[in-house]
This record gives sequence, structure tokens and C-alpha cells, in this order.
Amino acid sequence: MRALTTQELRQRLAERGYAQDQIQAVVARLTASRYLDDAEYARAWAVARAHRHSVGPARLARELRSKGIAEPEISGVLREAFGERDAREVAEAAAVRKAKTLRGLTPEVARRRLGAFLTRQGFAAEVVLALCRKHFPSLAEPMDD
Repeated sequence: MRALTTQELRQRLAERGYAQDQIQAVVARLTASRYLDDAEYARAWAVARAHRHSVGPARLARELRSKGIAEPEISGVLREAFGERDAREVAEAAAVRKAKTLRGLTPEVARRRLGAFLTRQGFAAEVVLALCRKHFPSLAEPMDD
């Protein structure tokens, strides 16, 4: 079993037919005994997603919102998740892995697919563009490096 956010726990208990007052009592008891801590859950989850799965800040924020994490906590968690490693470094790691699967394609197709992948992962447009140019340079463009 994995950790749950308060929203996820409420949803699961409601799906199983528990009354709202029972759900509220359970959530209060678990929160008081620190078994249910949205801030700690968000912190651990975001760091793992950012580093193991190379997920960018925009996607992490979107996923945390869907889990019911509050906006102030999300901004703090994102700073912490990318504190040691810059988002550009995380994007570079994702790009290197993806670029291996795109070898053999024309540079235009490879750039388009790499760009779409990095955008879905939640990285900023300027980071995506720079990495696409770096990994699949076009003969028409001067090299930046």
C-alpha cells in the first residue's frame, strides 16, 4: 500500500460508502497522529518523480494539484525538488535517454518527437528548444555550444 493524500483518502472512503462525518473523524485522527501529512507526501513524491522519472516542474505542479495539494505547498515542494538539481539538468537527463530511441530518424522528426516528449514531461519551452537543438542540430542553424 502506498501513502495517500487527504483528498485521495477521502475519495476512497466515500467510494466504500462511509458517511462524511466518519470520513472527517478518520482524517482528523490520522492527521493528528501524523500518519496523514500532505506536505510530507508532496515533498517525497515530487523529489522521487523529478529525479527518477525526469519530470519537469509544470507537470509536477499539475499532478500535485490533481492530488489535492494546496498551491503554497506546491511552490515550496517544487523549489525543494529542484533545489539540488536544476530543472535543466533533469531535462537533459530525460533528453539523453529519449534521444537514444530517436537515432536513425531525420533530424526534423527527431527534434519534433523529442520536443513533444519534453513538453509532456513539463519542462519550459526555452529548455525544450535548447535541448532539441543540442541533440539534433540542423545544418541550417549555427551551433550554440
